Amino acid sequence: MASSSETGPTSNSLLLDSQSFREAMSRIAAAVHIVSTDGAGGRAGGTVSAACSVSDDPASILICLNRQSRIHAAVLKNRCFCLNTLADDHQAISEVFAGKESADMSDRFAHGSWTDLATGCPALDSARLSVDCEVFSVSEVGTHSIIVGTVVDLRMTDPGKSLIYVRRGYKSLDT
Repeated sequence: MASSSETGPTSNSLLLDSQSFREAMSRIAAAVHIVSTDGAGGRAGGTVSAACSVSDDPASILICLNRQSRIHAAVLKNRCFCLNTLADDHQAISEVFAGKESADMSDRFAHGSWTDLATGCPALDSARLSVDCEVFSVSEVGTHSIIVGTVVDLRMTDPGKSLIYVRRGYKSLDT
């Protein structure tokens, strides 16, 4: 049997353009997080879904931030960030931090209760998980930066339902 690369695209294939790629990626379910930071670059936060663990020795995670986002410059200048994984009842705060209400940065943090962790980054008190990191490395790929952080502090809550995003909509997942 010939592979699709040997026979060319099938009739179901889409030409690879930005819109087709974004549609394809919308089909991958992802946890919803708020990335927060504070320091010389200011207090800032934004909603993200591109985050994952990298290593357990040293404990590290990565986040992907659009270089045009308001939080990008602050994370790079502050050299720290906190990844706050949202529960299923956090859809409204996710939308605020995604910029859907046009709230400035200080107004965003008026939603929810926040406690500074080891780096000074704000952690959402009701988050399922808050992972506090110092920036270890930054790689530029296309429109985004891949930022690897070394974990210096973390806080977990009891299991419950997590907020996920798939096909451009929010869902919940029992975990």
